[in-house]
Amino acid sequence: MNQCMDRAMQDGDPSDEIMIFLSEIGEELRAARAYIFQLNEKQLYDNTYEWCAPGVASERATLQDMPRGDLGSPFARAFRENSGYYISDMAAFKETDPMLYEVFSRQELNSLVLCPFYFETDLVGFVGVDEPKDMSLALPVMQIASSHMSGLLQKSFYVEKGASADSVTNLCSVTAFRHHVAYELAEIKANPGLKLDLVHFDISNFKFFNKEHGLKAGDELLKRLAQVISQEVGSPWLVRSVADHFYALIPNSKVDQAIRNVHDAIIGDEAFGASIRAGIYPLSASDQQVSFAMDRARIAANNAVGNYRNYYCRYEEKMEADLTLANYLLSHIDEAVDKGWIKVYYQPIVDTFSSKISTYEALARWIDPKYGFLNPGEFIEVLERGHLIHKLDLHILDLVCQDLEEAMQKGETYPMVSVNLSRYDLELPDLHERINNILASHGVKSSQIRIEITESALLSNTEAVIKEHISRFHEDGYQVWLDDFGSGFSSLNNLQNFDFDLLKIDMAFLRHANEKTPTILMDVIDMAKRLGIETLSEGVETKDEYDFLHSIGCVLAQGFYFSQPLPKDKITAKRKERGLEFESLAEHAFYKKIGQINVLNALYPFSGKNDQDLAETVPVMLLLDKGGDLEPIYSNKAAQNWCQSLRLRGAGFEFDCRREFLTLVKQLGETADGEIIEENFRIKDYAGRLRLQLVAEMPGQGAYVINTNMV
Repeated sequence: MNQCMDRAMQDGDPSDEIMIFLSEIGEELRAARAYIFQLNEKQLYDNTYEWCAPGVASERATLQDMPRGDLGSPFARAFRENSGYYISDMAAFKETDPMLYEVFSRQELNSLVLCPFYFETDLVGFVGVDEPKDMSLALPVMQIASSHMSGLLQKSFYVEKGASADSVTNLCSVTAFRHHVAYELAEIKANPGLKLDLVHFDISNFKFFNKEHGLKAGDELLKRLAQVISQEVGSPWLVRSVADHFYALIPNSKVDQAIRNVHDAIIGDEAFGASIRAGIYPLSASDQQVSFAMDRARIAANNAVGNYRNYYCRYEEKMEADLTLANYLLSHIDEAVDKGWIKVYYQPIVDTFSSKISTYEALARWIDPKYGFLNPGEFIEVLERGHLIHKLDLHILDLVCQDLEEAMQKGETYPMVSVNLSRYDLELPDLHERINNILASHGVKSSQIRIEITESALLSNTEAVIKEHISRFHEDGYQVWLDDFGSGFSSLNNLQNFDFDLLKIDMAFLRHANEKTPTILMDVIDMAKRLGIETLSEGVETKDEYDFLHSIGCVLAQGFYFSQPLPKDKITAKRKERGLEFESLAEHAFYKKIGQINVLNALYPFSGKNDQDLAETVPVMLLLDKGGDLEPIYSNKAAQNWCQSLRLRGAGFEFDCRREFLTLVKQLGETADGEIIEENFRIKDYAGRLRLQLVAEMPGQGAYVINTNMV
């Protein structure tokens, strides 16, 4: 395939290159026909290129304005998901899609393979073969071919459309720009001291901008970016190749400042609220083809994050290897799922009050026969860019449900499991049906699964879309967690606008801390509690971090302090080694109620008032009543000091304390039924008033929040 691509991707006539490519594919698969269909202005398919085996008649002239098929058909769904589709028995396809069956049957076909290709994120056509001899080989080969074909067709598009100036920005034509780059390459070969960079610019989340503001506003943004780059470049050699992709030639000595100026001008323009990415490729005497130089500048831009700090990147040779890996991952994701290369790893989430495992987070690992162990950072973003991440995420959910089903069949206790959804998963029109069907196939309840959505997903989708998804998840019985809280620019707005059940906060926040950091974290947890939202801190690595989280009332903790992510058999061994038990369903509900108590604010459980200054001086405690034995599970600093001053034994409030106080607590506890009970007490020379409320109960246990004031 690579040799085939090398022969095709030359700087010649792109139509000839496409035909070479089709003939190579057709002969390799021993097919009757190999062809390309592209969407026309009427959004119908035209057969634009065709190769036929010897003795096979051409059909291209008759295959114009072909229907796209019903949007609900498997054929159309596969294309929306950037997946290939094959038919091995045409007779069996008749009931699947009668409209397309009629088209295919007129050609007297029995089998075919079709794979879509995209320009950026838009479906523009498909490449196909008829009657391939080896169907098992045809689909993976055609999936790779569709990726390569996209590049060839884009090149064809540039040649066809690039002969004239850009109608939106009035910049020079693609053809003129390419000719000038070729001229500069010749100059560099003659004068090695000439330092010139080819820079690729694009707009972060431009597709989302168009969706949110409309195509007219998108065109205005393109004009604005063209104007800003032109001012910085100071020459006519700037071009818009397609969509939001611009290329410019900039002297090496000026390139960094020019990119910074462009970025600052765009991000500071309140009319658009957009940002840019840029990639730099230094032209050299060894460069042979303009197209490769442009590709490398674009590859560099794709490695830039596109945020306020990391918005441009220089090309490195490693990026070429990364691109090779990316192409491999995109073309092998189906095989990886089918052959079990994708594994689910689990990391425990521990309740800081029960000291038991409340939930597992399910994480994906790819163990590849060629590349070995792949971490998520090596494949998740690649699959997202290729709009194939749903295949990974739904497969991980299926593996999780298999493990839950197995545990239920064996009568074993197993925790809830959280699974991650990408922002691109939310584009699937039948996402909820797929998730529910996976659970139903294994007899798993939605209450056993938590859905995690990263904060970046909120930036890539409209507010209405996110609200609709969260509402549907809640209707179906799932909890929805917000991952990476605090990483976005509008985190507080997200709490106001969206109904999340839990916030995940990364403890890396504390490791880059100053004296204000603990206060900020305490305020976030305090705010979440008052909004009725649970909190979870991930990335916990030490006992000190765990103890700090417990002290401020963060109920859930996750990190290497308990265990790194491990496969099921190894996480079971690790759990037993650490002495970590699972919460039962009853315990899970019990401790969840306890976790709703705002221990940072002593008055809040009793009055609903927020007074953190007073909370620092008023003792507040959480006690478990286990059949008459009182066990403290939390006491704030004021309570610890108070207990020590009363010699109730230990700053940790171990509760081998005075009989009078124990008796009073037990007596009040017996009468408490969710109501606030108050009683004066005296212990030796100390007199005070005790307030107690039952906050949670389960068979054999009750939990009380206690607040004391000395009088």
